[in-house]
Amino acid sequence: MKSKLPILLLIVGFCYTQYIMLDRISPNTRAVIWSDAEGYYKYLPGLFIIKDFHQLPAGSVWPYVNDKGEYVDKYSCGVAYFELPFFLVGHMINKMKGGEQAADYYNPNYSKAIAVGGVTATFLGMLFLFLALRRDFSEWISLWTLFSIFLGTNLFHYTTKEMGISHVYSFFLFSFLIFHLPRFLKDPGLRNSIFLGGTLGWLFLIRPTNAIVFLFLLGYQVYTIPELKFRIQFYLSNYKSLLWIALTAFLFLIPQFLYWKEMTGQWIYYSYTEETFKYWSQPKIAAVLFDVQNGLFLYSPLALLMMAGIVYGWIVKKYHAPVMLLIFAVATYAFASWWAWWFGGAFGHRCYVEYYALFALPLAGLYEKVWSSKSSVLRFGFLVLTIALMIYSVRLSYLYTSIGGPWDGPDWRWNWDKYKWILDNFF
Repeated sequence: MKSKLPILLLIVGFCYTQYIMLDRISPNTRAVIWSDAEGYYKYLPGLFIIKDFHQLPAGSVWPYVNDKGEYVDKYSCGVAYFELPFFLVGHMINKMKGGEQAADYYNPNYSKAIAVGGVTATFLGMLFLFLALRRDFSEWISLWTLFSIFLGTNLFHYTTKEMGISHVYSFFLFSFLIFHLPRFLKDPGLRNSIFLGGTLGWLFLIRPTNAIVFLFLLGYQVYTIPELKFRIQFYLSNYKSLLWIALTAFLFLIPQFLYWKEMTGQWIYYSYTEETFKYWSQPKIAAVLFDVQNGLFLYSPLALLMMAGIVYGWIVKKYHAPVMLLIFAVATYAFASWWAWWFGGAFGHRCYVEYYALFALPLAGLYEKVWSSKSSVLRFGFLVLTIALMIYSVRLSYLYTSIGGPWDGPDWRWNWDKYKWILDNFF
């Protein structure tokens, strides 16, 4: 019988994280809905408060305009789907309070509601990821994997400080995909097809580069060429299910098509205009992974353990290691090809946040291997290392918001003064 204690601990963690989040955003709640976060959010006040997308102001977002000079939101509406119920609660609270804040859809009533939604997205993702991990690992290995990913990577930062941008919502959907895919492979009926299609469509709408996760559908439990052929044949033989998946995914995209048609006259519109993958032939891979400006392994070194788990999984033919390595390589190449490979003012390389859900599988495999070792020195040393990485990540997140960030811009680079500041204030 499965223990209820891990679920209870997740609930306690959710409640305590809400407290941490409210404390971190309280000095400036407007920052919750700022820049990219505001772009994702604008669809909601445009629909429910202004009730006219042609009258939306640019706010803190760089103003892209149509041929009539009207602001066109370059961000997609996928995040707004998840924010909707929390926005409506904030809107109701705002109406009840009335007064001067009634027409201000950035005031603390809305900002806090959106912030609660971001934390909820992360912990729904943690719940589904726990249920997925529990299929192959013990409850405590599964729980420790979640705990270490949350505190040992920039997932903590984007849950408690900058939850308004897309990554925690993608993390939730990645986790649900990992949970649901085995169900679909076992029973590719209508219900499971609709859930899978909705997940894939929603992921693609939030960030088109999330389409990289589609590789997981082909590479799940695939370690040899014959197994890959079998997986492809499975999908081909269930073509009716594929049609339902495609139809459901398409339904999620329709509101975005309608918005583009209304604002630009085009059903499909590249809203990022001149922003492109300009480094496609010269990807900045080393910078994405190691540069002082948001390098993955510098700000979330626990990701190195995820890579070690993939290597171990490849050796023992477990944990979907081949497709994990492929996904990491393709995602890294895509991020390294973007014109702003550091992805703006960010704490660590934020584009990997959702991928931690996938890499939790080989990480759990590595934990299981170490904890089963007969060497108490190895187990203790590994435990100390993991805890140290978690402390490092959380503390650096707080310092990031104390140094007067964001740590971004052509004049911002690490120098001795910044190193000294970090060392003087770390403890």
